[in-house]
Amino acid sequence: LPQLGEFDSSEYVEFLTAAQPSLEENDIDLRIIGIGDTTAASNFMKFTNLSPENLYIDPNGELHKELELACGPEFSVPDGVSNDVCKFFLRQLPGGVPEEEEMVRPVATAWLNYMAMCAGIGAPGTLREILRGYFGDKKAPERFRDDDVVKAGFITIGPGVGPTSIGPLKYNQWFSDEKGYQRPVELATIRLKNMVEVLTKWDEYVSNTLAISRRGATYLFDEDGNELYSYKSRGVLTYSETMPRPLTFLSPYIGESVALNPLGLADNGGGELTRGRGVLKPAGKAMKLLSILFQLENKLQAKVLGAEESDYTAARKEIEDTINQNKIVIYTYGLSPFSTETTAVLDEVAADYKNVEVGLEWFLLDKEKSVLRAELLEMTGQSSLPHVFIDGKHVGGLFTGSSDGKYPGLAGLKESGVLQGVVDGDSLE
Repeated sequence: LPQLGEFDSSEYVEFLTAAQPSLEENDIDLRIIGIGDTTAASNFMKFTNLSPENLYIDPNGELHKELELACGPEFSVPDGVSNDVCKFFLRQLPGGVPEEEEMVRPVATAWLNYMAMCAGIGAPGTLREILRGYFGDKKAPERFRDDDVVKAGFITIGPGVGPTSIGPLKYNQWFSDEKGYQRPVELATIRLKNMVEVLTKWDEYVSNTLAISRRGATYLFDEDGNELYSYKSRGVLTYSETMPRPLTFLSPYIGESVALNPLGLADNGGGELTRGRGVLKPAGKAMKLLSILFQLENKLQAKVLGAEESDYTAARKEIEDTINQNKIVIYTYGLSPFSTETTAVLDEVAADYKNVEVGLEWFLLDKEKSVLRAELLEMTGQSSLPHVFIDGKHVGGLFTGSSDGKYPGLAGLKESGVLQGVVDGDSLE
């Protein structure tokens, strides 16, 4: 490992400790060597649940040097940069300025190389891996357990990937109901947890700042000491050559089920049913912010077009008759991407449904359709289309839930499996 107080170290060891029983069953000894002292080792073992017999410390990274492991782009602080400038730079970083004047430039050099690697300089794969942490990965299993909680100052994430609090602001991530793959920001949240652990105990984790840019490696030997596998990391967050599944190299020795998913979290690539996801999802949820404006416009449009009380009564009867006569009913716009995706979700699960196209778009509706739209608002509290009714109950739209909070919308019902149950003959509870 690189420094014990390093993103790569705690992240990699989480996988290794999870695979430990399988390693033992197959007579594979786990030896982890990290840069740090006994205090760092104690903190690291407590944080990662790593057993003491598996961890060895190399305080100054001497073994790493002998193995010629990467150390970043190997930049040096230019001669024209004064020690005062270096000190200003170091004051902004964990650990601050070293007490010994002669250590200022070496420490600044170590940080320069580490920061360069974080920016992807001399660190192939680092930027790609950072982006994967934020945007998610359909080729990787879930990473965040349903009961996991991460706290970083005034930010709290969890339990699970959905609930998020930033001070008084509370919201649910738009992908929180999706399962079976590494969701957006899921891995970044794990890395935030690891970062908080180290930064709050920096002096305990990092005893030798000169070694912060030194990278790690993985070796697998047979019983005679012959090398079966090796990989040398050259960047930050690149501790494996197969980062979506870091222990792939162990597949021939411990089996694919453990090697490809040692944490045992949900892993189906997001499943075969993929409609009702993607960029439309956060956009659809954001539309809720405009609901008040849509409500006002909704009612005003019908009145301007001359709607009378009898028109509303007739529209309500038409809606009630339609939803009572059909198990699944959707009200849509012909030009709305949300409406198009709604029909795609239903078609994907082979649902039998009635699609009532209210019009091409809200601003193209005549009096009759404007009244129908206004009455849908009156009945459901939802101002936008599509509207989805199942077993006579309003379940919301595509991504927005019902006004009473009982149903999460069509996409949410699909993710939970409830929609498929309805298609198969179950009643909506």
